[in-house]
Amino acid sequence: MPDASDPPQVGIARLREWALESYPAAVLRRFFDLELLDRSFGLAAQAFVALLPLLIVAVSLVLNSDGDVLATQLTNRFGLSGAADVAVHALFQSDAAVRTISWLAVAMSVLSAFSLARRLSRTYAKIFGLPSLRRSQLWRGVVWIAVQITLFSLASELRAVRRESGVALAVLAILAILLLWFAADIAGLRLLVPTIPRRLLIPAAILSGVGRTGVTVWATLYMPRLLTEQAEQFGPIGVTFALFTLILAGVLVLLIAPLLVAVWVERQAAPESVRQ
Repeated sequence: MPDASDPPQVGIARLREWALESYPAAVLRRFFDLELLDRSFGLAAQAFVALLPLLIVAVSLVLNSDGDVLATQLTNRFGLSGAADVAVHALFQSDAAVRTISWLAVAMSVLSAFSLARRLSRTYAKIFGLPSLRRSQLWRGVVWIAVQITLFSLASELRAVRRESGVALAVLAILAILLLWFAADIAGLRLLVPTIPRRLLIPAAILSGVGRTGVTVWATLYMPRLLTEQAEQFGPIGVTFALFTLILAGVLVLLIAPLLVAVWVERQAAPESVRQ
């Protein structure tokens, strides 16, 4: 920090130097050095075209239903009605029977989700400066996909309990969701970056949980209006724009939380002169 007794020009120069060497500036530099904004858009797009179809297929096979179940959960989650409700159901519903599911499309979705897991593993590895998955560890990507689908399903059920129960059960459901996110983040990081040390794993999972909570609050306040506006203007395609925005926010949380931890630990290990 600049000294109050310094001349104005010297003080400004020292303040500028201090700002450039500060922790927030280091995080911003690493964020753009690793091109995490571009990676976030790519990961969000791949998640949209890979995980969403797998969720629809899983619901179709387990419940012998089409995507209407997901549409109903989405409309209930955000309290949608009118044009937004119609557009969401139009996006997820299918006239085809479950028995006519294109297994080629399912296989392509699985491969795309597997590619997403590998891509996220490489991004995490760059953030932490650790090796990504080796060929012998690619099975971890498959497990990661299963964890994400399970997380979505369990979280949806717990949200339903929160909405339909009294205060006590609602609080327990919220706590269960937070614990579920924490466990899923630990499992996800451990699966995709097997060599990650605990000093990075635990803080990153905690920050990811905090970020997920923030995205949930933001989505509760903002997504109903966004979905309604997009549906009224563009119909079902507008719903895809809104859902992509939500997925992008979630991906940014998954990348920024580990980045904050990695930069902090790196600065703590650096000489004192570098951190000042």
